[in-house]
Amino acid sequence: MENVSDLEQFLADTWHDIAHLVRESAVYVDHAATECLHWHTGGRMYSFLKDAGAVSVYELAMYNFRYVKVQNCKKAVIISTSTNPAFYQRTVKMIMEKNAFDCCTIVTAAHPTVLSYEDTVPLEDRVDYIKLKRDVRSWMRSNQQSQDCLVTILFRPIFISPIDDGLFVTPPFADLLSPLNSELVKNSECAVDHLVSLFNSLFTYLNMKEDIYSMGKFSEYVAEKLEMLPAAVNRRNNLAGAKKKGVSLIFVDRALDLCTPTSNNTESLLAKILCTLPHLPHHCNDVAINMSPLFCGSQFSSFKELVEVPGCLASNDKSLMNILITKKQKEVLIAMNKMLIDIFATKENLKSKLATRISARSLEKLVNKFKDIDNLHAITESSKKLQVVLGIIQALTSEKTSQLDLLISLEKLVLQNIAVSRDSTSVLGQFSNIIRTREKRGLDTDNILALLVHIYALAGTEIQFSPQQEQQLKEAIADAVFEDIAKLNENPVSNKMSVYQQTLLLFGS
Repeated sequence: MENVSDLEQFLADTWHDIAHLVRESAVYVDHAATECLHWHTGGRMYSFLKDAGAVSVYELAMYNFRYVKVQNCKKAVIISTSTNPAFYQRTVKMIMEKNAFDCCTIVTAAHPTVLSYEDTVPLEDRVDYIKLKRDVRSWMRSNQQSQDCLVTILFRPIFISPIDDGLFVTPPFADLLSPLNSELVKNSECAVDHLVSLFNSLFTYLNMKEDIYSMGKFSEYVAEKLEMLPAAVNRRNNLAGAKKKGVSLIFVDRALDLCTPTSNNTESLLAKILCTLPHLPHHCNDVAINMSPLFCGSQFSSFKELVEVPGCLASNDKSLMNILITKKQKEVLIAMNKMLIDIFATKENLKSKLATRISARSLEKLVNKFKDIDNLHAITESSKKLQVVLGIIQALTSEKTSQLDLLISLEKLVLQNIAVSRDSTSVLGQFSNIIRTREKRGLDTDNILALLVHIYALAGTEIQFSPQQEQQLKEAIADAVFEDIAKLNENPVSNKMSVYQQTLLLFGS
């Protein structure tokens, strides 16, 4: 598709432009920009910046108070997607005060028109990042004798992660959801302004004129914002040349369909991987894959430190992700089995027989044959394919798989019950019992709550549940929440907490 290659060129131009800025610099990258670059480079974000000449690469986060003083470096490049001046006030200020940089370049995905300044900031100070430049310059001067500090702030539209040739996601807007209450729409105004500004930059690059459609009140609000954006109006009016193109842009409120995102019954193997494996830190769309099975042979004893670095799904070979998204589980397993056999065919000392029945365990046996390879380079040649295969194996053999299977069976029972009984259904009474016996069943409360949302979304407004059953359900949920709070207080979770557990800690504090 021509538009696909155009999008790839848009991303390449954006990131290669940034790469030219990082030479001999300490680079600080925020989480959303990291995820965008992660997918663009096929999981080689750090190598991309180091190969471009970066001295060092650091996480840019509001809560990160561990910024170290960078040695033998006078230049800083900060890559941020935030529209909040307070974010720069807290992070950039701390970085500048800990170092003696005489040159600072901020690459931001926030156009000057969308930075959410306080009302007290004069309009003239908002143009071309004037106030932010002045603030950064003052922070730099506070830590060194010289007053000659160079500050450059550049706008670059960083907001796209290409998953495969037909799908991209927007990490800076991972938390942007259609409010359930229309009165809360205004609370999202800054994020919406940011989103439409970046889409306008994309369409400007692609020389496109968009036809905008929307479904839902919030989507209508977003569509109107883009339709009326002065820069977008000028772009559409000034489009010229034979190369101009048209595109249909459809905004849909997520709240219009809560059945799909709350269902566990999906044929997409990618969905199962994302549900079962731990995510890479601060990533919404990629997972951490245990690579140790490839390096447990005695010949790799000197490379044990490499095992600590997880694998991932991101790849420059978009066909791998396309298989995980579009193919059924059986087809994926066949494709992965063939891929491993093809890899073995290139290794003279490895042979493999065609399996009569392909499963996660049979793939695991094939992967174990890599222990016989003495050459680390031979493994790295097929590293990305092996990472995806290991991700599939670990997802299908995970302890969470049985929990998913149980949730899927419960979904099917709920669907059958509602379809047959309609208003006389006793599904909420059954659900109250499931909540009370969740530990014996091996179910987490957050998964049960998602299933509850699925039930109500499935019922819609056509089916009325019994008030008595709803009251029993409320009591069961309340009991479960208080029990979970008590357990968390007694045994704090040392590993990563779910959003549900974080919320419980706020309730229990």
